[in-house]
Amino acid sequence: MRNKYLSYVKSSAVNSELEQTNKFSLQMFYTGELENVYYSEKSDCFIVADIENNNVYLHSVLYKNYIPLF
Repeated sequence: MRNKYLSYVKSSAVNSELEQTNKFSLQMFYTGELENVYYSEKSDCFIVADIENNNVYLHSVLYKNYIPLF
């Protein structure tokens, strides 16, 4: 699963106009241990989020092809 995540970080689709163009180093700095990384088989994407109390704090969604988030 780690290799698949690395592949998605390197070549994921752009999610917004504010997204970094070379985000690999920063993304791996925060998610290198895969502690807050979740995989959705249904959407074939990785989700980086913190879960505290009953709240989900979404940091990023990594996918190969564009998928609508709403």
